[in-house]
Amino acid sequence: MFHLNKINWLILAIFISASVNLLADKVSSYSVLADNKTLTNEIFVDKIKSIIISQPEFRQAIAVRGEFEENRKFASRQRFPTLTAQVLNDRTISRDIESGDRLRKTKDDAFDAQVLFDQPIYTGNEINSKVKIAKLEISRASIELNKIASELILSASEIYINAASSKILSDYCKKLFNDLKRYRDIVKRRFDGGIISGSEMAIVNVRLSEIEAKLARLEANEIKAASIYMSFFKELYDGSGPPSLELINIDELNTSLQNINTYDELVAKNTIENKTADLELTRSQYRPKLGFSARYTQYDVDEDAEDSDIRGGIYFSFPLFNFGRGSAQVAASKARINQAKINSEKSRRDKETQVASVIGSATGTLQARNRLEDSYINIKLQRETYFNNISSSQFSISALLEAALRELSLFEQLINNENELVISDLRSSHLNRSLLNRFKISY
Repeated sequence: MFHLNKINWLILAIFISASVNLLADKVSSYSVLADNKTLTNEIFVDKIKSIIISQPEFRQAIAVRGEFEENRKFASRQRFPTLTAQVLNDRTISRDIESGDRLRKTKDDAFDAQVLFDQPIYTGNEINSKVKIAKLEISRASIELNKIASELILSASEIYINAASSKILSDYCKKLFNDLKRYRDIVKRRFDGGIISGSEMAIVNVRLSEIEAKLARLEANEIKAASIYMSFFKELYDGSGPPSLELINIDELNTSLQNINTYDELVAKNTIENKTADLELTRSQYRPKLGFSARYTQYDVDEDAEDSDIRGGIYFSFPLFNFGRGSAQVAASKARINQAKINSEKSRRDKETQVASVIGSATGTLQARNRLEDSYINIKLQRETYFNNISSSQFSISALLEAALRELSLFEQLINNENELVISDLRSSHLNRSLLNRFKISY
Protein backbone atom coordinates (compact mmCIF):
# COMPACT_ATOMS: atom_id res chain seq x y z
CA MET A 1 0.00 0.00 0.00
CA PHE A 2 2.86 2.39 0.88
CA HIS A 3 4.66 1.73 -2.44
CA LEU A 4 1.41 2.18 -4.35
CA ASN A 5 0.84 5.58 -2.72
CA LYS A 6 4.40 6.62 -3.59
CA ILE A 7 3.82 5.66 -7.24
CA ASN A 8 0.54 7.58 -7.33
CA TRP A 9 2.14 10.70 -5.91
CA LEU A 10 5.11 10.36 -8.31
CA ILE A 11 2.76 10.23 -11.31
CA LEU A 12 0.86 13.21 -9.94
CA ALA A 13 4.08 15.18 -9.40
CA ILE A 14 5.19 14.51 -12.99
CA PHE A 15 1.80 15.68 -14.25
CA ILE A 16 2.02 18.84 -12.17
CA SER A 17 5.56 19.55 -13.35
CA ALA A 18 4.45 19.23 -16.96
CA SER A 19 1.69 21.74 -16.29
CA VAL A 20 3.54 24.26 -14.13
CA ASN A 21 4.88 26.25 -17.09
CA LEU A 22 1.38 26.58 -18.41
CA LEU A 23 0.16 27.90 -15.07
CA ALA A 24 3.08 30.17 -14.30
CA ASP A 25 1.51 33.47 -15.39
CA LYS A 26 -1.06 35.26 -13.31
CA VAL A 27 -4.58 34.52 -14.49
CA SER A 28 -7.67 36.65 -13.89
CA SER A 29 -11.12 35.25 -14.48
CA TYR A 30 -13.42 36.51 -17.24
CA SER A 31 -10.71 38.69 -18.77
CA VAL A 32 -12.56 38.46 -22.11
CA LEU A 33 -15.30 40.67 -20.63
CA ALA A 34 -15.07 44.42 -20.14
CA ASP A 35 -14.39 45.66 -16.61
CA ASN A 36 -17.89 47.11 -16.29
CA LYS A 37 -19.32 43.65 -17.03
CA THR A 38 -17.61 41.95 -14.05
CA LEU A 39 -17.80 42.17 -10.26
CA THR A 40 -14.69 43.09 -8.27
CA ASN A 41 -13.14 40.52 -5.97
CA GLU A 42 -13.89 42.59 -2.84
CA ILE A 43 -17.59 42.98 -3.60
CA PHE A 44 -17.91 39.31 -4.53
CA VAL A 45 -16.23 38.21 -1.27
CA ASP A 46 -18.52 40.44 0.81
CA LYS A 47 -21.59 39.17 -1.02
CA ILE A 48 -20.74 35.50 -0.47
CA LYS A 49 -19.62 36.08 3.13
CA SER A 50 -22.85 37.85 4.10
CA ILE A 51 -25.03 35.01 2.82
CA ILE A 52 -22.93 32.16 4.25
CA ILE A 53 -23.14 33.18 7.92
CA SER A 54 -26.95 33.28 7.72
CA GLN A 55 -27.39 29.77 6.32
CA PRO A 56 -29.06 27.21 8.65
CA GLU A 57 -26.30 24.64 8.09
CA PHE A 58 -23.70 27.13 9.30
CA ARG A 59 -25.72 28.16 12.35
CA GLN A 60 -26.48 24.54 13.20
CA ALA A 61 -22.76 23.65 13.06
CA ILE A 62 -21.98 26.50 15.46
CA ALA A 63 -24.72 25.25 17.81
CA VAL A 64 -23.29 21.71 17.68
CA ARG A 65 -19.84 23.01 18.61
CA GLY A 66 -21.39 24.93 21.52
CA GLU A 67 -23.04 21.71 22.72
CA PHE A 68 -19.73 19.85 22.73
CA GLU A 69 -18.03 22.69 24.62
CA GLU A 70 -20.64 22.32 27.36
CA ASN A 71 -20.10 18.53 27.33
CA ARG A 72 -16.41 19.13 27.96
CA LYS A 73 -17.24 21.31 30.98
CA PHE A 74 -19.50 18.57 32.31
CA ALA A 75 -16.82 15.89 31.85
CA SER A 76 -14.13 18.03 33.54
CA ARG A 77 -16.37 18.83 36.50
CA GLN A 78 -16.86 15.15 37.27
CA ARG A 79 -13.53 15.41 39.08
CA PHE A 80 -15.18 17.65 41.66
CA PRO A 81 -16.96 16.23 44.72
CA THR A 82 -20.71 15.85 44.87
CA LEU A 83 -22.71 17.45 47.68
CA THR A 84 -26.29 16.25 48.08
CA ALA A 85 -29.02 17.23 50.55
CA GLN A 86 -32.00 15.04 51.31
CA VAL A 87 -34.85 14.71 53.78
CA LEU A 88 -35.91 11.25 54.98
CA ASN A 89 -39.52 10.95 56.14
CA ASP A 90 -39.97 7.37 57.35
CA ARG A 91 -43.19 6.88 59.33
CA THR A 92 -45.32 3.83 60.12
CA ILE A 93 -48.45 3.69 58.02
CA SER A 94 -49.58 0.20 59.02
CA ARG A 95 -48.06 -2.41 61.32
CA ASP A 96 -48.76 -6.14 61.70
CA ILE A 97 -45.99 -7.65 63.85
CA GLU A 98 -46.36 -10.35 66.49
CA SER A 99 -45.72 -9.13 70.00
CA GLY A 100 -42.70 -11.41 70.46
CA ASP A 101 -40.85 -9.84 67.51
CA ARG A 102 -42.06 -6.29 68.01
CA LEU A 103 -38.98 -5.07 69.83
CA ARG A 104 -36.60 -6.43 67.17
CA LYS A 105 -38.59 -5.48 64.11
CA THR A 106 -40.20 -2.22 65.09
CA LYS A 107 -38.41 0.92 63.88
CA ASP A 108 -38.92 4.41 65.16
CA ASP A 109 -40.56 7.00 63.03
CA ALA A 110 -38.02 9.36 61.54
CA PHE A 111 -38.00 12.75 59.90
CA ASP A 112 -34.29 13.38 59.36
CA ALA A 113 -32.22 15.70 57.20
CA GLN A 114 -28.95 14.59 55.59
CA VAL A 115 -26.09 16.15 53.70
CA LEU A 116 -23.97 13.68 51.72
CA PHE A 117 -20.47 14.28 50.39
CA ASP A 118 -18.79 12.07 47.78
CA GLN A 119 -15.32 12.56 46.30
CA PRO A 120 -14.01 10.07 43.71
CA ILE A 121 -10.28 9.47 44.06
CA TYR A 122 -9.63 6.83 41.40
CA THR A 123 -12.14 5.81 38.74
CA GLY A 124 -9.99 3.63 36.50
CA ASN A 125 -9.19 6.60 34.19
CA GLU A 126 -12.89 7.01 33.41
CA ILE A 127 -13.03 10.78 33.99
CA ASN A 128 -9.83 11.48 32.01
CA SER A 129 -11.19 9.43 29.11
CA LYS A 130 -14.49 11.34 29.13
CA VAL A 131 -12.63 14.66 29.15
CA LYS A 132 -10.44 13.55 26.25
CA ILE A 133 -13.46 12.38 24.24
CA ALA A 134 -15.21 15.69 24.91
CA LYS A 135 -12.17 17.66 23.69
CA LEU A 136 -11.97 15.50 20.56
CA GLU A 137 -15.65 16.10 19.89
CA ILE A 138 -15.04 19.87 20.09
CA SER A 139 -12.15 19.49 17.64
CA ARG A 140 -14.30 17.43 15.28
CA ALA A 141 -17.14 19.94 15.50
CA SER A 142 -14.73 22.75 14.61
CA ILE A 143 -13.42 20.80 11.62
CA GLU A 144 -16.94 20.06 10.42
CA LEU A 145 -17.94 23.70 10.96
CA ASN A 146 -15.06 24.80 8.72
CA LYS A 147 -15.96 22.13 6.17
CA ILE A 148 -19.62 23.19 6.08
CA ALA A 149 -18.67 26.86 5.72
CA SER A 150 -16.23 26.03 2.91
CA GLU A 151 -18.80 23.88 1.10
CA LEU A 152 -21.37 26.65 1.44
CA ILE A 153 -18.91 29.07 -0.16
CA LEU A 154 -18.52 26.67 -3.08
CA SER A 155 -22.29 26.27 -3.45
CA ALA A 156 -23.01 30.00 -3.16
CA SER A 157 -20.22 30.86 -5.60
CA GLU A 158 -21.47 28.32 -8.13
CA ILE A 159 -25.05 29.63 -7.83
CA TYR A 160 -23.85 33.22 -8.31
CA ILE A 161 -21.57 32.34 -11.23
CA ASN A 162 -24.33 30.38 -12.98
CA ALA A 163 -26.75 33.30 -12.62
CA ALA A 164 -24.17 35.83 -13.83
CA SER A 165 -22.89 33.79 -16.77
CA SER A 166 -26.43 32.83 -17.86
CA LYS A 167 -27.41 36.49 -18.05
CA ILE A 168 -24.18 37.41 -19.88
CA LEU A 169 -24.82 34.73 -22.51
CA SER A 170 -28.51 35.55 -22.86
CA ASP A 171 -27.88 39.29 -23.23
CA TYR A 172 -25.07 38.71 -25.73
CA CYS A 173 -27.23 36.45 -27.88
CA LYS A 174 -30.24 38.76 -27.61
CA LYS A 175 -28.25 41.80 -28.76
CA LEU A 176 -26.76 39.90 -31.67
CA PHE A 177 -30.13 38.50 -32.71
CA ASN A 178 -31.73 41.95 -32.58
CA ASP A 179 -28.99 43.22 -34.90
CA LEU A 180 -29.46 40.33 -37.32
CA LYS A 181 -33.20 39.65 -37.45
CA ARG A 182 -33.79 42.56 -39.85
CA TYR A 183 -32.00 40.57 -42.53
CA ARG A 184 -35.14 38.50 -43.02
CA ASP A 185 -36.70 41.49 -44.73
CA ILE A 186 -33.48 42.41 -46.55
CA VAL A 187 -33.03 38.93 -47.98
CA LYS A 188 -36.73 38.84 -48.93
CA ARG A 189 -36.31 42.07 -50.92
CA ARG A 190 -33.15 40.71 -52.60
CA PHE A 191 -35.01 37.52 -53.50
CA ASP A 192 -37.95 39.50 -54.89
CA GLY A 193 -35.46 41.58 -56.90
CA GLY A 194 -33.85 38.47 -58.34
CA ILE A 195 -30.50 39.19 -56.66
CA ILE A 196 -30.37 35.91 -54.70
CA SER A 197 -31.85 32.47 -55.17
CA GLY A 198 -34.58 30.83 -53.16
CA SER A 199 -32.13 28.38 -51.65
CA GLU A 200 -29.99 31.22 -50.32
CA MET A 201 -33.05 32.86 -48.76
CA ALA A 202 -33.94 29.54 -47.17
CA ILE A 203 -30.43 29.22 -45.72
CA VAL A 204 -30.71 32.72 -44.22
CA ASN A 205 -34.07 31.90 -42.64
CA VAL A 206 -32.70 28.63 -41.25
CA ARG A 207 -29.66 30.38 -39.73
CA LEU A 208 -31.84 33.06 -38.15
CA SER A 209 -34.11 30.35 -36.75
CA GLU A 210 -31.07 28.59 -35.26
CA ILE A 211 -29.95 31.81 -33.58
CA GLU A 212 -33.50 32.39 -32.31
CA ALA A 213 -33.64 28.84 -30.92
CA LYS A 214 -30.28 29.33 -29.21
CA LEU A 215 -31.61 32.56 -27.69
CA ALA A 216 -34.69 30.73 -26.38
CA ARG A 217 -32.48 28.09 -24.76
CA LEU A 218 -30.17 30.68 -23.19
CA GLU A 219 -33.13 32.70 -21.88
CA ALA A 220 -34.57 29.53 -20.32
CA ASN A 221 -31.21 28.87 -18.64
CA GLU A 222 -31.17 32.48 -17.40
CA ILE A 223 -34.62 32.14 -15.86
CA LYS A 224 -33.68 28.88 -14.15
CA ALA A 225 -30.38 30.25 -12.81
CA ALA A 226 -32.06 33.46 -11.62
CA SER A 227 -34.73 31.42 -9.82
CA ILE A 228 -32.09 29.35 -7.99
CA TYR A 229 -30.21 32.54 -7.15
CA MET A 230 -33.38 34.06 -5.71
CA SER A 231 -34.09 31.00 -3.55
CA PHE A 232 -30.58 31.03 -2.06
CA PHE A 233 -29.67 34.72 -1.83
CA LYS A 234 -33.26 35.90 -1.13
CA GLU A 235 -32.95 38.72 -3.65
CA LEU A 236 -33.19 39.28 -7.39
CA TYR A 237 -29.97 39.02 -9.35
CA ASP A 238 -28.92 42.59 -10.14
CA GLY A 239 -26.85 41.81 -13.24
CA SER A 240 -23.57 42.93 -11.69
CA GLY A 241 -21.67 40.29 -13.65
CA PRO A 242 -19.39 37.34 -12.86
CA PRO A 243 -16.50 37.89 -10.40
CA SER A 244 -13.11 39.06 -11.60
CA LEU A 245 -10.81 36.92 -9.43
CA GLU A 246 -7.09 36.38 -9.47
CA LEU A 247 -6.90 32.61 -9.61
CA ILE A 248 -4.20 32.18 -7.00
CA ASN A 249 -4.52 28.42 -6.69
CA ILE A 250 -4.08 27.87 -10.41
CA ASP A 251 -0.66 29.51 -10.08
CA GLU A 252 0.35 27.48 -7.04
CA LEU A 253 -0.93 23.99 -7.79
CA ASN A 254 2.56 22.52 -7.51
CA THR A 255 2.89 23.57 -3.86
CA SER A 256 -0.65 23.89 -2.54
CA LEU A 257 -2.07 20.50 -3.51
CA GLN A 258 0.74 18.01 -2.91
CA ASN A 259 0.97 18.06 0.88
CA ILE A 260 -2.53 18.73 2.08
CA ASN A 261 -4.86 17.44 4.75
CA THR A 262 -8.43 17.72 3.61
CA TYR A 263 -11.31 18.20 6.01
CA ASP A 264 -12.28 14.56 5.55
CA GLU A 265 -8.77 13.43 6.46
CA LEU A 266 -8.80 15.54 9.61
CA VAL A 267 -12.19 14.12 10.57
CA ALA A 268 -10.91 10.57 9.95
CA LYS A 269 -7.84 11.18 12.13
CA ASN A 270 -10.04 12.67 14.86
CA THR A 271 -12.33 9.63 14.70
CA ILE A 272 -9.39 7.26 15.27
CA GLU A 273 -8.33 9.24 18.34
CA ASN A 274 -11.93 9.35 19.56
CA LYS A 275 -12.39 5.59 19.24
CA THR A 276 -9.07 5.01 20.99
CA ALA A 277 -10.21 7.16 23.92
CA ASP A 278 -13.53 5.30 23.90
CA LEU A 279 -11.61 2.01 24.24
CA GLU A 280 -9.90 3.40 27.34
CA LEU A 281 -13.29 4.48 28.69
CA THR A 282 -14.65 0.97 28.14
CA ARG A 283 -11.74 -0.56 30.02
CA SER A 284 -12.23 1.88 32.89
CA GLN A 285 -15.66 0.33 33.60
CA TYR A 286 -13.92 -2.89 34.68
CA ARG A 287 -11.23 -1.36 36.90
CA PRO A 288 -11.29 -0.71 40.66
CA LYS A 289 -13.02 2.39 42.02
CA LEU A 290 -11.74 4.30 45.04
CA GLY A 291 -13.27 7.30 46.77
CA PHE A 292 -14.20 9.05 49.98
CA SER A 293 -17.74 9.69 51.25
CA ALA A 294 -19.20 11.35 54.33
CA ARG A 295 -22.71 11.90 55.65
CA TYR A 296 -24.06 14.42 58.12
CA THR A 297 -27.46 13.57 59.63
CA GLN A 298 -29.72 15.83 61.68
CA TYR A 299 -32.35 13.69 63.40
CA ASP A 300 -36.00 14.59 64.03
CA VAL A 301 -35.97 17.92 62.28
CA ASP A 302 -39.75 18.11 62.75
CA GLU A 303 -39.25 18.16 66.53
CA ASP A 304 -36.38 19.44 68.63
CA ALA A 305 -33.61 18.40 66.14
CA GLU A 306 -31.08 18.10 68.94
CA ASP A 307 -29.37 14.89 67.75
CA SER A 308 -26.93 14.65 64.85
CA ASP A 309 -23.96 12.65 63.70
CA ILE A 310 -21.29 12.59 61.00
CA ARG A 311 -20.27 9.33 59.37
CA GLY A 312 -17.89 8.64 56.52
CA GLY A 313 -14.89 6.76 55.20
CA ILE A 314 -13.04 5.35 52.20
CA TYR A 315 -14.93 3.11 49.80
CA PHE A 316 -13.38 0.65 47.35
CA SER A 317 -14.97 -1.59 44.72
CA PHE A 318 -13.43 -4.13 42.42
CA PRO A 319 -15.22 -6.15 39.67
CA LEU A 320 -14.46 -9.83 40.20
CA PHE A 321 -16.27 -11.60 37.38
CA ASN A 322 -18.69 -10.39 34.70
CA PHE A 323 -19.12 -13.54 32.56
CA GLY A 324 -17.11 -12.15 29.61
CA ARG A 325 -19.11 -8.96 29.15
CA GLY A 326 -16.01 -6.82 29.65
CA SER A 327 -13.84 -8.62 27.11
CA ALA A 328 -16.65 -8.56 24.54
CA GLN A 329 -17.15 -4.82 25.02
CA VAL A 330 -13.41 -4.17 24.72
CA ALA A 331 -13.25 -6.29 21.54
CA ALA A 332 -16.11 -4.25 20.05
CA SER A 333 -14.24 -1.01 20.83
CA LYS A 334 -11.12 -2.34 19.12
CA ALA A 335 -13.21 -3.23 16.07
CA ARG A 336 -14.49 0.36 15.93
CA ILE A 337 -10.88 1.62 15.96
CA ASN A 338 -10.09 -0.68 13.02
CA GLN A 339 -13.12 0.66 11.14
CA ALA A 340 -11.92 4.22 11.74
CA LYS A 341 -8.46 3.37 10.37
CA ILE A 342 -9.99 1.85 7.23
CA ASN A 343 -12.11 4.98 6.77
CA SER A 344 -8.93 7.06 7.11
CA GLU A 345 -7.36 5.09 4.24
CA LYS A 346 -10.48 5.76 2.18
CA SER A 347 -10.25 9.50 2.86
CA ARG A 348 -6.61 9.50 1.66
CA ARG A 349 -7.63 7.72 -1.53
CA ASP A 350 -10.46 10.16 -2.09
CA LYS A 351 -8.06 13.06 -1.59
CA GLU A 352 -5.74 11.77 -4.31
CA THR A 353 -8.69 11.47 -6.68
CA GLN A 354 -9.92 14.97 -5.87
CA VAL A 355 -6.45 16.51 -6.26
CA ALA A 356 -5.95 14.81 -9.61
CA SER A 357 -9.40 15.96 -10.73
CA VAL A 358 -8.76 19.58 -9.75
CA ILE A 359 -5.33 19.68 -11.39
CA GLY A 360 -6.59 18.02 -14.55
CA SER A 361 -9.61 20.32 -14.75
CA ALA A 362 -7.54 23.45 -14.13
CA THR A 363 -4.91 22.49 -16.69
CA GLY A 364 -7.41 21.46 -19.36
CA THR A 365 -9.64 24.50 -18.95
CA LEU A 366 -6.66 26.87 -19.05
CA GLN A 367 -5.36 25.29 -22.25
CA ALA A 368 -8.84 25.48 -23.79
CA ARG A 369 -9.22 29.06 -22.58
CA ASN A 370 -6.35 30.41 -24.67
CA ARG A 371 -7.49 28.61 -27.81
CA LEU A 372 -11.14 29.51 -27.38
CA GLU A 373 -10.32 33.16 -26.76
CA ASP A 374 -8.19 33.38 -29.91
CA SER A 375 -10.87 31.67 -32.00
CA TYR A 376 -13.60 33.86 -30.53
CA ILE A 377 -11.70 37.08 -31.25
CA ASN A 378 -11.01 36.00 -34.85
CA ILE A 379 -14.57 34.94 -35.64
CA LYS A 380 -15.99 38.07 -33.99
CA LEU A 381 -13.70 40.21 -36.14
CA GLN A 382 -14.89 38.29 -39.22
CA ARG A 383 -18.54 38.79 -38.31
CA GLU A 384 -17.99 42.54 -37.72
CA THR A 385 -16.24 42.80 -41.10
CA TYR A 386 -19.23 41.21 -42.81
CA PHE A 387 -21.57 43.45 -40.84
CA ASN A 388 -19.71 46.63 -41.85
CA ASN A 389 -20.02 45.68 -45.55
CA ILE A 390 -23.76 45.25 -45.37
CA SER A 391 -24.38 48.02 -47.95
CA SER A 392 -22.80 45.95 -50.71
CA SER A 393 -25.40 44.14 -52.79
CA GLN A 394 -22.91 41.35 -53.36
CA PHE A 395 -22.55 40.82 -49.62
CA SER A 396 -23.52 37.32 -48.47
CA ILE A 397 -25.96 37.50 -45.58
CA SER A 398 -25.72 33.76 -45.08
CA ALA A 399 -21.97 34.14 -44.47
CA LEU A 400 -22.68 36.81 -41.86
CA LEU A 401 -25.19 34.58 -40.08
CA GLU A 402 -22.83 31.60 -40.26
CA ALA A 403 -20.11 33.71 -38.62
CA ALA A 404 -22.60 34.94 -36.00
CA LEU A 405 -23.58 31.36 -35.13
CA ARG A 406 -19.94 30.33 -34.71
CA GLU A 407 -19.32 33.47 -32.63
CA LEU A 408 -22.22 32.64 -30.30
CA SER A 409 -21.05 29.05 -29.97
CA LEU A 410 -17.47 30.07 -29.19
CA PHE A 411 -18.57 32.77 -26.74
CA GLU A 412 -20.77 30.25 -24.91
CA GLN A 413 -17.92 27.74 -24.76
CA LEU A 414 -15.54 30.46 -23.55
CA ILE A 415 -17.85 31.59 -20.73
CA ASN A 416 -18.62 28.01 -19.66
CA ASN A 417 -14.91 27.21 -19.72
CA GLU A 418 -14.28 30.30 -17.58
CA ASN A 419 -16.92 29.12 -15.11
CA GLU A 420 -15.15 25.76 -14.81
CA LEU A 421 -11.80 27.50 -14.35
CA VAL A 422 -13.10 29.58 -11.44
CA ILE A 423 -14.88 26.63 -9.79
CA SER A 424 -11.72 24.50 -10.11
CA ASP A 425 -9.73 27.25 -8.41
CA LEU A 426 -12.22 27.51 -5.54
CA ARG A 427 -12.28 23.72 -5.16
CA SER A 428 -8.51 23.63 -4.85
CA SER A 429 -8.77 26.22 -2.04
CA HIS A 430 -11.42 24.02 -0.42
CA LEU A 431 -9.10 21.02 -0.61
CA ASN A 432 -6.19 22.78 1.10
CA ARG A 433 -8.56 24.47 3.58
CA SER A 434 -7.69 28.02 2.52
CA LEU A 435 -11.09 28.97 1.10
CA LEU A 436 -12.30 30.48 4.38
CA ASN A 437 -9.26 32.76 4.48
CA ARG A 438 -9.87 33.87 0.90
CA PHE A 439 -13.40 34.89 1.83
CA LYS A 440 -12.33 36.38 5.18
CA ILE A 441 -14.60 34.15 7.26
CA SER A 442 -13.59 33.51 10.87
CA TYR A 443 -15.53 32.68 14.03
